[in-house]
Amino acid sequence: MIIKDTELDPKYQNLWKRALVSADQKNWDYVINLVLPIVKENLGFMQGRMLLRTAEGEKVNAGGKKFSLGGLSLGGGLFKSGNKEPADVIAEMEENVFQKDPFNIAANTQLYDLAMKLHFPELAAFALETIRMGHSENTKNMHKLAEHYMAHDEPQKASDVYRAILKVDPRDIAANKGEKDAAAKTSIKTQGWSQDGDFRKAMKDSGEAAKLEKLNKQGMTKEEMEQFLSETIEQYNADQTNILIVKRMADLYERIGQLENAYTFFEYALTLNPGDVALQRKVENLHNKIQDLQMVQMEADIEANPDAPDIDDKRAQIAEIRRQRAGKLIEEAKGRVERNPTDKTLRYELGQALFDGGLYTEAIPELQQARSNPHIRTKAMLLLGRCFEKKNMNDLAESVLSEAAKELVAMDNIKKEILYELAMVNEKSGKRDQYLEALKEIYNTDYGYRDVAKRVESSYS
Repeated sequence: MIIKDTELDPKYQNLWKRALVSADQKNWDYVINLVLPIVKENLGFMQGRMLLRTAEGEKVNAGGKKFSLGGLSLGGGLFKSGNKEPADVIAEMEENVFQKDPFNIAANTQLYDLAMKLHFPELAAFALETIRMGHSENTKNMHKLAEHYMAHDEPQKASDVYRAILKVDPRDIAANKGEKDAAAKTSIKTQGWSQDGDFRKAMKDSGEAAKLEKLNKQGMTKEEMEQFLSETIEQYNADQTNILIVKRMADLYERIGQLENAYTFFEYALTLNPGDVALQRKVENLHNKIQDLQMVQMEADIEANPDAPDIDDKRAQIAEIRRQRAGKLIEEAKGRVERNPTDKTLRYELGQALFDGGLYTEAIPELQQARSNPHIRTKAMLLLGRCFEKKNMNDLAESVLSEAAKELVAMDNIKKEILYELAMVNEKSGKRDQYLEALKEIYNTDYGYRDVAKRVESSYS
């Protein structure tokens, strides 16, 4: 059902080429005018529909309009379809609804329903992804999207969505379970276990079922795990390409605290199955954990013996680890923004990564865009203020932090953080009265917050 650009009628191919040029020039009005007639006549041209929605989102953002949370502008309810065919209704919605309100929840939900009636799961997923783009903290929609991906045998995409839910709400039990199930299904799919019988046969042939059950039991002593590891090493020596044995050995090494060995075998397991996304994350997380422990040890050595001959080497190693990690996070964040340029949450994450990497100038435009999302506005303004402070642009830091503090009514943790940061900027600028005023506002609510009590009380002595 999906149509490629090369399969379009020649007259539409010409429009499409001009639209791509206009998109490079960020001429979004022209992109909309060119692509709209193509998608109205070609239901399955998903590439064009994606570009159209991106252009509409950029236009809405540029105009400072708020995303709609409820019904459509046409009478406040769903778009009236009458007895029309679903494809005709979708074409009319593209022209009369999505141009004005591309991220409208009710409209995109209706688009999802219409796409499912047409047995077009890719378009249905697009509708839910559009809601996600405009309402990145709507976990109800994301659950629906993840379930849709799972139902249509796309566990990798489902896993990504579940992880996004957990970023918004780390306590979401259903998302936590869903992410594990999706990762497991991805692993099974990439290893070629397309049928339950194949999987059971693989388990039976390798004799792993009982051993994995034993390993997953709680309460194993270190001695039991070491004995289990010894048995597993013998199996590994007999068959070094059995990924289940390799993973079990890596897991046991990690449990008994031999992280370097664990990392070596998890990494080897990944070479046996490079498509295992869950395993890829495991390798990355374990690598970071090892580096964290190394940095803690080196920092302790530096503090204990600052005159040691290798002290500069250790400082350089710590700096290099942090630089590499920051660079990787920045590249990953940039990739997510390139795929979803109108998602302000992703802009914030890129701004955070750039800030952590010391690239304050580069972080500023990302955070300025992120502040247009009401759900993350104050967090973006706090980080923006810190960027200005790092660049010694203290007047701009004071301005944005003061604005953020005024917008928050409740004295929650984010407001305390903003006020404390504002106090530090005012102290740096020599504005003693404003410095104390910000601290006292925290002091009146939370006596134990950081060193606020000490700073306020010392001002009276």
